[in-house]
Amino acid sequence: MKKKLLLLTATFLISSSSGTITAQKNVPKAVKSEVATVIKKSPVTTTMARKIGYYCRHNQRALSLFAIANPQQVRNRTDLAHRLLETLDKHLDCAENFIVTLYYNYGVEMAYFALKDAGFTIKETDIAEAIYQKEREKQYRIAQEQEVRKNAERERILLKRIESNYIFDKESLLIQPNVEIDISAMATSSITNNRDEYIDYSYDCIIDKEGKLSLTNLSDTLHYSDMQKFIYQYICDENVGSGIYTPGYVKIGNDTVAVNCYINIKFNEQRYQHKGYLDLTVVKDKKTGQWRFIEDLNSKLQNWTCREPEILRYDLETAIYNCPSLDELNKNKVELKFYVYSRKLRSNISDEIDLSHYFKILYLKRGFWETGYTPLEYKISF
Repeated sequence: MKKKLLLLTATFLISSSSGTITAQKNVPKAVKSEVATVIKKSPVTTTMARKIGYYCRHNQRALSLFAIANPQQVRNRTDLAHRLLETLDKHLDCAENFIVTLYYNYGVEMAYFALKDAGFTIKETDIAEAIYQKEREKQYRIAQEQEVRKNAERERILLKRIESNYIFDKESLLIQPNVEIDISAMATSSITNNRDEYIDYSYDCIIDKEGKLSLTNLSDTLHYSDMQKFIYQYICDENVGSGIYTPGYVKIGNDTVAVNCYINIKFNEQRYQHKGYLDLTVVKDKKTGQWRFIEDLNSKLQNWTCREPEILRYDLETAIYNCPSLDELNKNKVELKFYVYSRKLRSNISDEIDLSHYFKILYLKRGFWETGYTPLEYKISF
């Protein structure tokens, strides 16, 4: 008889009284290697083997599954498969391989119907199921041993990294680092910024195993504004800030170990413009050289849309105090227009707080040909 290649199909359909079964090649790798091993003493009886041999010789798809279960013996050839099946009662290990593969593909219930079609008795089906359960337990033990070896290797690598002061990313941590500060205390500082900018700062930091915070790249500070640099110093200098810094932890065995890790800290300012604007006039005090409003701010702000006029008045006075551009006008009296913005500061290491108001300040510039408003800059604080 000419040798014919046995076409292995990925789909295996076994017709039974209960319906149709579809099989996938989903036998675990460990099982494929184990099922091909010759078993000296098999629980499969010669009668069970003959039934499997007859069933597979007369069912093309069952034959395909038998070839999958015994790849070394069949070698993808129909003639070798039939020759083996005709004498399967002398190759009980190959019959056992078929049973294990059948159960792994379809599970207990559907494999039962397949074996019933093959002519298995209830007792023989129980033997087949016991073979499968024993194989499952064996594969479970193998998986457990592999997991133990895998964890041991992981712990070895972790210990080596910890000893070398390796910096871990957040995905490698069991417990994330915790950095908390009271930014309301930070915002009491009188620091002013050298740039008219939103507070929208992101600090890429390292928190070491002792809980000390530092920038990943110290050269980043070269591009910081005064405000950005102050916030960095506040959160990183333990003599300035008073935060709680807890490092990240990795798991080694049953213990957790503090490690160096990366952390990103953000500060973001939100501004909300009030409706309308304020028309106010300032004059320069000849004795003190300071600017002051000629209006009664308490009365004027009571009629304006502001919930806390006292705070707004204080912020207005602070704004003109920190506005050197007024002196550059060489005037003793200046008419101003204020657009008012409420501000909030948010951070991923603290609660949200209210900041002082921000103002867009315009002064009335009178000329011979035209009159209009021109922007004035001032130094912004918290």
